[in-house]
Amino acid sequence: MPNVMDYMISPYPIRIIDSKVDASKLKLRTIRVGQVGHLPGRTLFRKGVVFEHWAVVYIVSGSGVYAENGREEQIVSGENLFFFRPGCSYDFGPLQGGSWDEYYINFNGTRIMDWLEAGLIAGGDVFQVRSDKGFTHFFEGILTRMEGGAPADADRAALLLEELLLECSFVIKENGRTAQEDLMPQIREDLHSCIYGHMDVVQIAAKHHISMSTLRRLVRRSSGYPLHDYIHRLKMSEAKHLLLNTSLRVKEIAGRLHYQDTFYFSRLFKKYMGISPQKCRCNV
Repeated sequence: MPNVMDYMISPYPIRIIDSKVDASKLKLRTIRVGQVGHLPGRTLFRKGVVFEHWAVVYIVSGSGVYAENGREEQIVSGENLFFFRPGCSYDFGPLQGGSWDEYYINFNGTRIMDWLEAGLIAGGDVFQVRSDKGFTHFFEGILTRMEGGAPADADRAALLLEELLLECSFVIKENGRTAQEDLMPQIREDLHSCIYGHMDVVQIAAKHHISMSTLRRLVRRSSGYPLHDYIHRLKMSEAKHLLLNTSLRVKEIAGRLHYQDTFYFSRLFKKYMGISPQKCRCNV
């Protein structure tokens, strides 16, 4: 595919390849490379962009910023790596008057859940890549394979992508971050919404692009309690607050916290608080 000019993006020729391969002709159905590109001298800054698919971005040289979901901007410089997660909002690009040399690949497929579990991909942070990693070689290899448009080459590109992401996992580890554990402050906040049933655990896992098994493991590692035990504890703490500070009946409190069986609610309350709801209120 020839280089094209788009002066809104860069004053230099750029390469952008959209996969036109029929998915039914791919042998690797769980991994699919979508759009890939090389944007040398990129000057375009984008704000509030939401992507449909995961993407990995490698900055060869230049500088700029990256921020996910309105959080504090992180400085981006040469040999830096970051990811885009579907459904998140991003501000990113070179600052006014600056530029950077960018490679990117977006991808989708059920294999992504395995990559999340293994720490091959991680959103929200900028990672420094050692110069001896040879990341440009991976991106150029995937671009070359995708240019031909043959299903076999698209499969080869997918395999090379997985090899690239394996190298990304080493970079993430070298940067001293366990990506999933850094989600815990947000996860704790969302788990509090379970108290009144505004969200459920499946929605929380999906929101943070992790599997249910990962959610359970993170909560247990952080709190020492199994996931549903942790939620029961949050609810019983709220129940105690309602007992001591409102005139709501025990049955009403149980209903508000989504326990339809008042006797079951009372047993749980005594288990976690060491006292029945009635005695808790009487002890004020």
